[in-house]
Amino acid sequence: MKKPLTYTLIILQQLCTAVTAYSQDDKVDTLSLSFFLDCNECDFTFVRQELPFVSFVREPGAADIHILVTRSGTGGGGDKFFLNFLGRNQFEQINFEYIVITNQSDTDFNIREALLKILKTGILQYYSRSGFLGNINIELSEIDNKRADELITDRWNKWVFRFDAAGAYEKEKSQNEYNFSTEGSIEKITEAWKARLEAELEFDRENYFDDGDRITDKQNTKDVSADFVKSITPKWSAGIFTGYSSRTFMNIKNGYSLSAGIEYNIFPWTECNRRVFAIRYRAEAGHVSYNEETIYDKLGEFLFSESVEINLELIQPWGEVSAGLEGQHYFHDFSKTRLTFESDLSVRLSKNISVFCSLQSDVIHDQLYLPKGEASVEDILLRRRKLATTYETSGQLGFRFTFGSIYNNVVNERF
Repeated sequence: MKKPLTYTLIILQQLCTAVTAYSQDDKVDTLSLSFFLDCNECDFTFVRQELPFVSFVREPGAADIHILVTRSGTGGGGDKFFLNFLGRNQFEQINFEYIVITNQSDTDFNIREALLKILKTGILQYYSRSGFLGNINIELSEIDNKRADELITDRWNKWVFRFDAAGAYEKEKSQNEYNFSTEGSIEKITEAWKARLEAELEFDRENYFDDGDRITDKQNTKDVSADFVKSITPKWSAGIFTGYSSRTFMNIKNGYSLSAGIEYNIFPWTECNRRVFAIRYRAEAGHVSYNEETIYDKLGEFLFSESVEINLELIQPWGEVSAGLEGQHYFHDFSKTRLTFESDLSVRLSKNISVFCSLQSDVIHDQLYLPKGEASVEDILLRRRKLATTYETSGQLGFRFTFGSIYNNVVNERF
């Protein structure tokens, strides 16, 4: 990544007057600005050490500027960080957005240095409006104003290849287990197209011994998929998706699928780092063969289905929310349906209290793959095959309460 705009901030005098001894909530010097750094990816200790003159507060309500940092993956395997500086109080409606792009090969040191430079840039914008700019010395070095694509020659033409493999083994007196998995992908992402080919292979073996008897659980999983997505307009997208799957747990010997879909985002996709409200439709055709005859007396069948999905994602200073609802049915039998709801929510109720929760729930009436016959005790205990059900649900709920000093910027990493 090219070295971005650099400068050195030199503080010539103390920015803040002492807070009165009677109350920590008393006003600080009007020339002193308070910043709230809302960034899960940032090394906050490093930021405070490098910017000791900046007043970072613990609560967003006490800040003059809310720095909201979000992240998206890039086609090259790196990350694209969006740094949104949101002004409050006397800086209401004075907002700035910056972008930092990192490479897959960048270390944590490279990433935190790149983020720090942009944090300095945004912070300087507000110091320049506070009447305090005369106390800051700035040094700038300028480079040509060109896009990154114009500055480099990409011999791979944006194609990225990944491959990994791993094995695990565990043994004790009454049981042993081993696992092997491998995964690879090829992808190319541009503003106009997104193409991705992915393959995964996994073998699991578990052996249990009881009075000389051995009970074995064998699970094999094979998945191959290829997706091609075209950006039609700033809000419309279309795609073609193909896949192959083989799963012992699901009684699927070989499954092939081909589908086409269209997607509309109420917000432009350029704003996906902050908000998404997308509606997706997909129609699919496929063929499945089974390891065992199913409860519908099938060893293989052609299947045609359609699905509709609504997905909402918001990342705002008050918190984060994502919710998705998807419905699917088969054309040969409209009673064979599945409805899936997923949601994650994190909200600040006050400067001290925030709540978070997640929920996933499925209403299931499409288990065409279930094998005939009753599941044995071993099948149930070892989860050797999928069991019949009409629903699945899971969730989490919690709250976070903090109180105390909001102006303490001291870093002490001893022990």
